[in-house]
Amino acid sequence: MKIFRTKPEIAEIKDSQEIKKTIQSFENMLEEIRHIISHRGIMLKNADKKLQEFRDTMYAMLIEEDYSGKKNQRVRKNDDDDENKLF
Repeated sequence: MKIFRTKPEIAEIKDSQEIKKTIQSFENMLEEIRHIISHRGIMLKNADKKLQEFRDTMYAMLIEEDYSGKKNQRVRKNDDDDENKLF
C-alpha cells in the first residue's frame, strides 16, 4: 500500500472528484428539469380540461339560444294565427 502519492496521481484523483461532482450536478439539474416538465404537463392538462369545459358551456348556450329563438318564433306564429282567426 502506498502512503505517498505522486503529483500526477494526486491530480488524477482531484480530476476524478471534480468529474464526479460535475456528474452529480448534472443529475441534480436533470431531476429539476424533469420536475418542471412534469409540473407544466399537469398545468397543460388542466388548461385543456378548462378549455373543454368552456367550449361545452358555449355550445350549450348557443343551443339554448337557438332553441329558445325557434320556440319564440313558433309562439309568435301561433299567436299570429290566433289573431287572424279572430278577425
